[in-house]
Amino acid sequence: MDIVTVGNAVCDMALKPVTKDFMERDSIRISSVQNTSGGDALNCAIDCSKLGLDTGICAMIGQDMFGGVVKNNAVQNGVDVSRIVESAEHMTNISFVCIEESGDRHFLVTIGANDEFGYKDIDMEYVKQAKVVQIGSANGIPKLDGPDLGRFLKECQEAGCITSMDVTGGLDGKVYMTAIEDALHYTDIFLPSMYEATQLTGKETCEEIEEFFRPYGLKMLVIKLGGDGVYVTDFAKRRYIRTFEDAPVIDTTGCGDSFCAGFLTGIVKGWSMEEAAVFGNAVGSMNCQVLGANLGVKSFEETMAYIKERIDQVPEDLRARFQ
Repeated sequence: MDIVTVGNAVCDMALKPVTKDFMERDSIRISSVQNTSGGDALNCAIDCSKLGLDTGICAMIGQDMFGGVVKNNAVQNGVDVSRIVESAEHMTNISFVCIEESGDRHFLVTIGANDEFGYKDIDMEYVKQAKVVQIGSANGIPKLDGPDLGRFLKECQEAGCITSMDVTGGLDGKVYMTAIEDALHYTDIFLPSMYEATQLTGKETCEEIEEFFRPYGLKMLVIKLGGDGVYVTDFAKRRYIRTFEDAPVIDTTGCGDSFCAGFLTGIVKGWSMEEAAVFGNAVGSMNCQVLGANLGVKSFEETMAYIKERIDQVPEDLRARFQ
């Protein structure tokens, strides 16, 4: 298996356009409603599968109609769901995604099965078969965050897996080192956003953030910069890779997850971190053009064609991979 993602799986209800003052009004009319699946781990799994990777997921859902949406969508997109745990006691998490006209979004999230998912729910022998193990929701998995997250990634690393970790904000929108510090010591690739990285470190520049994380022994640090692209470093060399500039932004939900999927696809294929960053930028750029967390992600071939059509936006020394 190429990749197994671990973390949150959610039933998303995306609503657009929602104005900032909607709580002060009796009613508003919206033109778009999309019911699909979401959650960092599930988004990344679906995206990786769409890009051609053999993909599985470890997560928890409830035995309800919303869990059915989550599971069916994953199956339809080729993800192995055999290690999704179905809880009879806890409902599937639902996320109401309120999207502004600009594409900025705000979440109303229910409490449910994701909050109960922990180390005991993971089939370690299954996970250890993967080339890459991706934690999609660190800091947002209450019963796995902390020492158990470190224990999990340590076992994966010892089994020869490439370990990768993305973080997500908790209910307060913040990320905390206490949730991930144990795990950082056993993480090969760390993929925070700039917002998350500054919260974790108190640093203001990518270079300062790189120095903060150097002692943890990461092999790669990848800082997502939104519309500005990404900063990648292996702690010997570093580089800013700009994203594609002509993408009309419809919905930014899941774009960080789709970048991670694209980047990790490049890593699975043996590409350099810079080439993987170009590919991740393309996947994220394509995804932001469609309403929904993962509906804009296309196949590997379509993504390569997207890059080739915009080859002038790829740094010249990286173009050979995509021509």
